[in-house]
Amino acid sequence: MEEFRLNADDPGHSLEDIWPPFGLRIESPRLVLRQIRETDFPQYLAAATSGIKNTDRSPFISPWDENPPEDMAKNSLTWLWSKRSSIGPDSWYLMLAVFKRNDDGSEGPLIGMQDAFAENWRVLRTIGSASWLRSDEQGKGYGKEQRAALLMWAFDHFGAEYAESGAYDWNEASKRVSVSLGYFTSGTRRVADAYGKQAEWELQFRMAKNDFLRPAWNVTVSGNERLKDFMLLSDRHLRDKTGESAAE
Repeated sequence: MEEFRLNADDPGHSLEDIWPPFGLRIESPRLVLRQIRETDFPQYLAAATSGIKNTDRSPFISPWDENPPEDMAKNSLTWLWSKRSSIGPDSWYLMLAVFKRNDDGSEGPLIGMQDAFAENWRVLRTIGSASWLRSDEQGKGYGKEQRAALLMWAFDHFGAEYAESGAYDWNEASKRVSVSLGYFTSGTRRVADAYGKQAEWELQFRMAKNDFLRPAWNVTVSGNERLKDFMLLSDRHLRDKTGESAAE
């Protein structure tokens, strides 16, 4: 297990060393998912302002993507910064940028985001997710691939037992992704639309780990063990929490 340890008075540490969320990397056949950094913000803003929704209705809880670039730079980047403090062990939020993967495995352009989050994680072991893709990259299977990659990391590497998601009842693309991966409709709720002007029905989806309809491919994950130790979720921290000896 790779522990989160740092040397005193050592400027030679990398950014991934001192902030392990930056070290998590999930690679699928066509995509790379990793925590967004400030150096990615120009690409993020370009993707977000290129157009996301391809319907007359907003699929989001607020129409953040319809703001002019200047407002998005002020508001969306502030939102990205604000989630940095959610680092576990029970409440956490990872904002993973989605990049196309080049033939040599390096990162191509940023085309969207795949967020992952949880509350009461050590008890519920349930991961929530939210995502978007720039509209000119939609319809190519990337949305399903990035969600499947996230689920493989969560179930196989991070200890998730359930996954949840949600979508408005008219959002066919989002619903298809969830159903195709094994989620089932676990409930509905009546909510205000993104503009706060009319009511919408939101479908709630849930899936147990054993119900995951896995694709034929797998993911490559790096930085996971150090991240778990940083978030106090490694085996040694869990043993300490239950009163067992960390030396066992």
